[in-house]
Amino acid sequence: MAPNLVTLLGLVFNIVGLMVVFYYDPNFDQVSPAWTYCFYGFCIFMYQTFDACDGIHARKTGQSGPLGELFDHCCDAVNTTLSVLMFASVCGFGKGWLLFVSQFASLTNFYLSTWETYYTHTLYLSAFSGPVEGIVMIIFMCFLTGYIGQENLWKFPLLTVDLSDYRFGPDSYTISFLNCCIFIGGVIAFFNIYSARRNVINKLKDPEMRKDADNGLVPFFFYYATVLVMISLHSQILHEYTTQLVISIGATMAFTVGRIILNHLTMQEFPRRNLPMAIPVVQLILVEILTRFYSFAYDEVIALVVYVGLGITLAVYATFVFEIIYDITTYLDIWALSIKHPIVSKKVE
Repeated sequence: MAPNLVTLLGLVFNIVGLMVVFYYDPNFDQVSPAWTYCFYGFCIFMYQTFDACDGIHARKTGQSGPLGELFDHCCDAVNTTLSVLMFASVCGFGKGWLLFVSQFASLTNFYLSTWETYYTHTLYLSAFSGPVEGIVMIIFMCFLTGYIGQENLWKFPLLTVDLSDYRFGPDSYTISFLNCCIFIGGVIAFFNIYSARRNVINKLKDPEMRKDADNGLVPFFFYYATVLVMISLHSQILHEYTTQLVISIGATMAFTVGRIILNHLTMQEFPRRNLPMAIPVVQLILVEILTRFYSFAYDEVIALVVYVGLGITLAVYATFVFEIIYDITTYLDIWALSIKHPIVSKKVE
């Protein structure tokens, strides 16, 4: 079996898990059968296992190369969003800000890790890294939810804060287990982001190189700023088309991360201009033009720009993946999902 096929099989497990989510809990706010939560944990576990084994298998079969590294990290980028969607169903996030912020935290961690690798040429794993400890914790929570129950675990009240002395707002606020986990996850994400920034600063001694590295963060945060503006002005997108929005953002980040890895392997400049990152700005302009100047129905225009943006994003990412695979396999005379030139070990007499 080719190492890239091992990586792809890990992706397939999460795709199957997401299909189960769409069948039982498409809005991420329903209580699903207990076995589904255990199944999500199993899918994420298999993804992590296959992701850890593909590199070992590649070295043993003599198939290590640039295609494998690019293929592995591009699948990781897709799996980040798939895992967030599955875990949103486990926790009962629902459609809205919580799911959006959870994906933002996960993708920020992943983007900065790739950005860090580009400038330091080293993949650092912090004391609590997402690909290892983070995924293990998610798997544990999936199985624990299946055993205890979603409502019994995530809505379990830990602390009630008395707010009666304040004139505005409720008299009290109950902090649930979910609120506590969100806070801990935010602290861990901030620590990993800080660690990535610190590693780059320590590696780059030249102030100009540090400035260039900081400029590499601008496209990511500018893109998310435009998305934030779009869903703030048109909240219908966030609450009615959350899944489409999350998948579109995930594909955009997978494309962007793929380009960073490709430019790192080919020793090119850091890619700061990426077509899918301009889609939210175009969507904002289209909504204004179609509703104000052409008087189209607002709901229909929102649905149009969301689905067209999703389609363009997926098409651009798919085209990128197929072009890179074709170019590398053609140049190196290899196959992507099978071993064309097996390494035959010679016996020493």
